[in-house]
Amino acid sequence: MNMTDHPDFVARQDAHFADADATHFAWQTRGAGFADREAEFLVKLLSGTHRPLLEVGCGEGANLFHLDGDSHPDGLAVGVDRSVGKLRFATGAVPSARYVCADATALPYPDASFETVFIRDVLHHVPAPEKTVAEASRVLRPGGRFVLAEPNARSPLIRLQMALVPAERGAAKSDEAWLRSLLADLPLTDLRFAMAVPFPLDRVVLHPDFGAPRLGRSAAALRAMSAVENLLGRLLGRGRWSYVVAHGVRTEVCTGSARAGMRP
Repeated sequence: MNMTDHPDFVARQDAHFADADATHFAWQTRGAGFADREAEFLVKLLSGTHRPLLEVGCGEGANLFHLDGDSHPDGLAVGVDRSVGKLRFATGAVPSARYVCADATALPYPDASFETVFIRDVLHHVPAPEKTVAEASRVLRPGGRFVLAEPNARSPLIRLQMALVPAERGAAKSDEAWLRSLLADLPLTDLRFAMAVPFPLDRVVLHPDFGAPRLGRSAAALRAMSAVENLLGRLLGRGRWSYVVAHGVRTEVCTGSARAGMRP
């Protein structure tokens, strides 16, 4: 049985993600050393995209915090999530964005509503990832950018996370081949895949619960950590880096499974 077909899968996800995690948000957005790395990763990932932007599965709004700050000169950012608790938190934490409570498989927007749709760390948490990406492509305007980042099941740190956190075990299937199969029939062109984040040691060393976040204030510690991360990344090889990222451009014509996401 596929992990996402397990009868407890949705209940486990809903329980794990029901409430806002203020500590995690603070770490992602203001944690010494770590927040700057998050911002760099996200800004690079979304480089060249335009507004309006939709983030599917925005949680507490940490990604939108780095992408939007207090304001953004190019236009609106919108976050969609199923958790009312997380959205209530996000509304106060990142007020420059707008938020909507909705299921990722039934986005409450007309076709071609957004210039950019962004999905990070979501597909392995949902029972119907193929419908999620179909909806994402449906609400993209022709020429709009689709941006995806998912954990790589071949990464040692991702495997460790799966072992420690039951809600993350859907990532067992999350690799480049799986993502390619999900996106293959969507109306996307110029579809490119790459590996990113060689070995995110900072997610362990600087973690507020079981790491030593004070090390993020030390320039020497950060340099040493980066050196170790780069070395481990070379030793592991790109196939075992922590993220698979994909970029695509919305075409004019819907084909294949993308029609499943369209409403009359």
